[in-house]
Formats: sequence, C-alpha cells, structure tokens
Amino acid sequence: MNVFLVTSPFQYICAIEAKFHYKSKNNILILIEQNSHIGKKQMSSLIKNEDWDYIFTFPRSNRTFITPKIIKKIKQISSNKLDTLFYSEYNAWRSKLIIKNLDFQKHVFFDDGTMTYFDYYDYIEPKASFYRPRFLQDIQLRLQGITPISKLDFFDNTEIFSIFEFKNCVITYTENKLNVLKKRINRLNNTSQFEYDVFIGQGSVDEKNRISLKEYITLIKSVLSESKSYLIYIPHRTEATHVTESIKKINGVIFHQPNYPIEVELVENNITPLTITGLSSTALYTLSKIYPNSKIKLVDQQSISKGERDKRIQLYLNEYFDKIK
Repeated sequence: MNVFLVTSPFQYICAIEAKFHYKSKNNILILIEQNSHIGKKQMSSLIKNEDWDYIFTFPRSNRTFITPKIIKKIKQISSNKLDTLFYSEYNAWRSKLIIKNLDFQKHVFFDDGTMTYFDYYDYIEPKASFYRPRFLQDIQLRLQGITPISKLDFFDNTEIFSIFEFKNCVITYTENKLNVLKKRINRLNNTSQFEYDVFIGQGSVDEKNRISLKEYITLIKSVLSESKSYLIYIPHRTEATHVTESIKKINGVIFHQPNYPIEVELVENNITPLTITGLSSTALYTLSKIYPNSKIKLVDQQSISKGERDKRIQLYLNEYFDKIK
C-alpha cells in the first residue's frame, strides 16, 4: 500500500497531483489536523473521500504519543506490505519517526510551500543524515513499542515531485505541472469571470524577524495606489487577528476570506487575476504557472526582511520571475 502524509491544505493539493501522476493505487491518507479555523475549513473543502481507500485524521499536538498511533494504524491496515511514502516536511521529527519504523520501498517528497526550497538545499542535496536524540521522548517511544530515530541516514530511493526547479538535482526529479488543478480551471473557464488585482497575504506578519504590521500596511496601500482595478486581499491561513483587523480598515481594499487555498479559491470564485502581488509566497510561483497571462509582482523584501530564510527564498523567486519575463 501507499501512504500519503499531509499536514496542510497546499500539501493536500500536491498529494492529489502526485497520486494521479504516479497512478497510485491502494492509498492511505494520513491527515494531520489544522489548528486554525481557516485551515480546518480549507482542508475540509478539498478532501473527497472517494479519492482514498482509507483516511485517518490525527491531532497535531502530543507528537510523542500521536505519531506511534499513526505508525501502528499504518501497520494494521497495510499488514506491513508498503510501497511508497508520499510526504512533505522532509526534516520533520514526525516524518522521520514514521520512516524509521516502517519499511517503504520508495519515498516521494512533495512540496510544502517555500520550505521545499530549504529542505532540498539544506538536507536532500547534501544527503544529510538526521540526528536528533531526545532522552525522555525516546524512553516514552520504547514503552509504546516504537523504535526511536537516533540516527537516520539518507534514504537512497528518494524522489522529489515539485513545482520548483532544482538545477542538477541529485535525486530523481519530476516536475509537478499541477495538471489536476489546471483541469479544474479549464472546466470552469466557460463561466463568467471577474477581473481583479490580487494581493496574496503573507504568513507570520508582525512576528519576530518578519515584516512589521506598519510596514505591511504601508506596502498594501502602495499596491492599492497603483491598482487600476479593484484590489482583493486574500489573507494567509495563519494570519493573526490583529493583522486582519488592520487590513480591513484600509479603504479601497476588498478583504476576501477564502474557503480554499488561493490556488483553488480564485477558480471557484471565477476570479481572473490581472496582477498578483505578494512577498515570498509559494502561491506567486504556483499562480504564475496557472495564470501565465497575469502579471506577477514580487515585492522586494531586501529592505524589510530580517530573516536569512526570507532573503534566500526572495533571491530564488527573483531569479525565477526574471527568467519568465
């Protein structure tokens, strides 16, 4: 059997793409619950029971006790006859513990937003080993009949299925062309379309080493002043309440609370984006492939980004969008 481990709405989109691309049969979906109301609503709107042979949902908290339950459930359903693990969050403890305790023939790593970029270059390309001993947690795992991770070497039969491009990829690489999502768009393109400028909300606004709320509001107002149409603002699913309330007070901005991840939200609401503006958002990358005729505006964060990771992904996206101009 095949196992798909999914922890976010965008990961679910990628999992469905992988399922159809690899023509995967006998599939178990392991779903990690969302913490936020928006995340739960988006995930619920995406899932179709008929796409899976089994669906099991587990809470996000108490990983030391929940992850063993995931492992035991997979063993029970599969009778230890496992083919491929499809997963994201490459270097996450949960993923590594599952890999340590279940004997898959192949691993297929799919996207988790811009984290894919860091996972590839920081861990996959150097084929790094995973080593994260936890004395107390390891004892608790053993008491549950689970083997602690200790040290886990790179798994050679690993492939990557990604929307991102990796030059001279060190493992088997398959581009995720978002074919399932594109078919959904083509089915709905015959309906009336509404044209707007779209601003993609950024996660972690006003948090440590991230863009401040004041800078963020100034940025949105600047984009609004240049808009020749209506400006729709679509928040990130993790956006803080105080950020949301501040944006709703901006005159001229249409605050649109999504029911789906943005890649699906625009389609379901018959919105054709004239321009798409954002910071270091994966959605800019995916939407550029879905809407090739829309103008993509990547905000330069060099003056406002404090985190090293923000700067790295900014450089990657700059190079990509410069190439497709």
